[in-house]
Amino acid sequence: MNDTSTSTDLETGDRDSPASLAALWIGVAVVLVGALVIAAVLLIGITGATREPFTTGEIPKDSPLHLRSTVRPPHVLHLAGSGSNLPITRALAEAFQVGRPDLHVVVFASIGSTGGVQATYDDVIDLGLVSRLLRPREAALGLTLTPYARVPVVFAVNLGVPDESLTTAELLEIYAGDRSTWSDGTPIVVLQRERGDSSHAAVAAVAPEFAAINEQAYREGRWRVVDSDQAMQEALSITPGAVGLFDLGAIVLQRLPVKPLRISGIAASEASVQSGRYPFAKDLAFVGVDQPGAAAAELLRFVDGEDGRRLMRASGYIPLPEDH
Repeated sequence: MNDTSTSTDLETGDRDSPASLAALWIGVAVVLVGALVIAAVLLIGITGATREPFTTGEIPKDSPLHLRSTVRPPHVLHLAGSGSNLPITRALAEAFQVGRPDLHVVVFASIGSTGGVQATYDDVIDLGLVSRLLRPREAALGLTLTPYARVPVVFAVNLGVPDESLTTAELLEIYAGDRSTWSDGTPIVVLQRERGDSSHAAVAAVAPEFAAINEQAYREGRWRVVDSDQAMQEALSITPGAVGLFDLGAIVLQRLPVKPLRISGIAASEASVQSGRYPFAKDLAFVGVDQPGAAAAELLRFVDGEDGRRLMRASGYIPLPEDH
């Protein structure tokens, strides 16, 4: 996979803190599994007697989470993971269900790439959604990574910002706090994502200086940090002068009221990303077991088929693999 987001130091997962993952795991487990034995184990974790494998990364062999849920019917697919994957995955799932009244796909709210991998391994969901490479510990779980889309990462701004294009050097100045206004004098309001966000990692992979500047900004508390794609979308749309990293596909697919900046005059597009003229992009992938169930396998075939690839292109995403 041609990975543009390979920074292992930054890729600590979407919303990857132990506290955040524990809270998200509780919600996902209760909704998806509902089994009393799972609920009991989670309750113990909440009260502090133990910590769930989901939050620690340790998977005891006797964990009840290894037991396949008998609650999930075979004609229902459950998907969860990175927020970056949700817009296009939900669109693909909706298209997949047309003409398949016997199948139903549920794409849950973001639990991050780390959460998607762990929930897949624990057999709570059928397919996980990730926007980064698997880490060594995750790769050792024996799961299969299936890239399906590449999406340009853009510096998106509030619609009131007059600027249309910036150089990489100018963007570094903005995140370093050395440039504080737009061309009309409007104050620049930088919005960061949490540490380990896949879009920040994609930029850092191409511009290593960004990683150091970004980390210093975290340490100094220089910028407002938002912890989800939804929060970034809302903040960009209502905050005058705001700028933040976002996926072009989400902007196109959801018709968001924000503006992607060009980089040195080059707009983000399939052609500019594939040629390398536009520098920032990341890959989205499904993670699953080697032998997926019949419904999951059918969904994967649809995504890789003509209809799925056409939908991705129309929505601002680049279908993978490229040479289909």
